[in-house]
Amino acid sequence: MPSFIYITDVFCPWCFGFAPVMQELAEEYRFPVRVLCGELVDEPTPTSKMGTPTLLAFFERLSSTTGREIGKGFFELLTPEKSVLMDSRRSAGLMAALKKLAPGNALEQMERFQDVFYVEGRDVLDPAVQADAASRWGVDAPALAGALASEGVRSKAEKELEEAEEILGDFVVYPSLFVKTDDGTLHAVARGYAPYAEVKAKIEKALACSGPDCEAGQSEVSANACGLDGKGCC
Repeated sequence: MPSFIYITDVFCPWCFGFAPVMQELAEEYRFPVRVLCGELVDEPTPTSKMGTPTLLAFFERLSSTTGREIGKGFFELLTPEKSVLMDSRRSAGLMAALKKLAPGNALEQMERFQDVFYVEGRDVLDPAVQADAASRWGVDAPALAGALASEGVRSKAEKELEEAEEILGDFVVYPSLFVKTDDGTLHAVARGYAPYAEVKAKIEKALACSGPDCEAGQSEVSANACGLDGKGCC
């Protein structure tokens, strides 16, 4: 059976915008979805750095492009008084812990924490916020803290970060969605935000192809994407 490999990041605004598209695709195709965390924020960065006029205009464009409204609480995080840290390595550890404690819910877990950040405007690296959000899967605070402190979970998070980087190759953009067909070929069907119909067409093309020479837009990168250099997020 084909499967999806979805490379995303808790702090990626275009990933937040892509969430409804990803949900619809997962529901329609019923393929297994493997979620890998990217490393958009590779150094701890305060949210107040995003409170510039350029970035405020970017967030308006994102909402108009994707149809997803960013919450008032998030904009409060952009002020010096309410600023919190973003750190993709720590959020990758959180996702690895949740995969261990409540397996089979990785897509929902990622999208829930993106909502916590971009809709509710809460600090996703705060242990109390993490425990509150994780309670939806029956995970309590002590269990989550224990998993986050586990060497096995930290190692798993590191390995998945490395795997995501290897899959992305020269095009390190988020979100990135791949279809792995039955012959083992990876087809890039979204490199950055794209609407449902466009991604679906590429999925159908991938499913109709076979062999390593068949690709579905491997090098086509959308302008609506975030990269490690910050381009597309400003």
